[in-house]
Amino acid sequence: MQYQSFPGVKGSSESLEKLKALRLPPLKGKKFIDLGCNEGFFCGFALFAGAAEITGIDRSEAAIGLARSRFPECRFLAQSWEQLPEEKFDVILLLSALHYAEDQEALIHRLMAALDTGGVLIMELGVLSSGKSEWVKVKRSIDERWFPTRSKLGEILEPYAWKIVSRSVAQAGDPVNRFVVHVTTMRPFAYLMLENPGMGKSTIARTLFSRTQIPVVRGDMIYQRIRDGLVESDPALKQAVTVGLEVGGNDQAANSALSAGLADRLVDVWCAQGGDADFAVDSYVPVTFRQTIIESFEAHGYVPVQLSWEMDRSMAARDTAERGAKGYFEFLARRASENRLPEFLVRRLRSPDLKAQLFKWHVDYPANGQLFTDGKSVELAGWMLPMPGKSGAYRCFVRSGPAVEYFEFNRKREDVIKKYAQQPPQTNDASKMHGFSHRLDPLLAAAGFEFGFELNGKEFPVASIRVRTPSKSDLLMARITHKLRARLAKAVG
Repeated sequence: MQYQSFPGVKGSSESLEKLKALRLPPLKGKKFIDLGCNEGFFCGFALFAGAAEITGIDRSEAAIGLARSRFPECRFLAQSWEQLPEEKFDVILLLSALHYAEDQEALIHRLMAALDTGGVLIMELGVLSSGKSEWVKVKRSIDERWFPTRSKLGEILEPYAWKIVSRSVAQAGDPVNRFVVHVTTMRPFAYLMLENPGMGKSTIARTLFSRTQIPVVRGDMIYQRIRDGLVESDPALKQAVTVGLEVGGNDQAANSALSAGLADRLVDVWCAQGGDADFAVDSYVPVTFRQTIIESFEAHGYVPVQLSWEMDRSMAARDTAERGAKGYFEFLARRASENRLPEFLVRRLRSPDLKAQLFKWHVDYPANGQLFTDGKSVELAGWMLPMPGKSGAYRCFVRSGPAVEYFEFNRKREDVIKKYAQQPPQTNDASKMHGFSHRLDPLLAAAGFEFGFELNGKEFPVASIRVRTPSKSDLLMARITHKLRARLAKAVG
């Protein structure tokens, strides 16, 4: 009785059921080889499925002759699997044959070495259930053969990625259960965090991947290093990234590079930074380009694992934030035009005498445009540094008509001293206060006043402060000025 089954020809092996159990990958355009092919049943299926090159090997001249007759389009070789063709294959079949090899483990490793990148070895073999890692000799109806236990199979295949995909059909006279195993070369994983900004990518990178000691390539950092020439990259990628950073930051840098068709060049950089082992990528990629990125990682020899999760974004998109800010400013301008609330108008006074006496000074409160609330005291606060070498007694004053009010400096303002440390003020008193804070009567503030410093008995007015109710023309001019400044900043940027 023949071994393989064909339409109208019954064989001892249920070939069609075995084909179903194999769960072969798509074969179109692939290079396919079947070791121990018998009459070529599975080579015929590869032909049917569109494989580009099909090879069958069997030691039986008779079986090879029949295979050639059935499928003349395929290449059949009457020889041992010890004489493998010197080429790489996408799919290698070894069905119901491993137990005939003198060194089963060595044969598996030789076949794995014959796989092309991304290829798969598909074995159908008997596997014994046992807690031990060992070979077990089994008496069959026709002979005695050695079969691995599940633990021994795992030990042999440890360097590879493998999976028992199904249970195969039973073979008459063989007491060992048969299983189908797919084996591929171990490829590094690329964990892709490509979600929108504000979705928690950086948090996952800091927590999950730091604990597993898997390195993370951060897109934000990489884009800037590409621009600055600190990372080797394609010139076109550097140009696209640079333009994107100038226009809108890291998110736009990604979009600029991908829109220019430079996904492979970008993945080149990521892989160079990640190394040959597993690594993660933390970088926003627009949805329309994510499949392109995944395919590029596959072409680079990685197993891309896209991480996806649902959560509320912690920040708005850049254009949304800009539109919201612009709309809010217009809203405030309209309200101000409708309400026309009283506000402070602060104007600095300038004079040559003033420049000779004061190094730096500032009025923090009230600020120009700050609203005035009638009936409440007004805080007048700020600081002053005298010119180096100008020593003496200093104090502040406010003057409203004939009325004048003096008050002392009462704040240290160490922030001011630190900021201007390169030219610190020289005074006789090292503990001299340089800041002031003073409460003014609201009636005085409403009437308007002049503020200044008295230095060694001489008054130096520095600011005119009054309250006014802005006109509609003032508010319109403020809106126009804001728009012009925004346009100018955008053009310069």
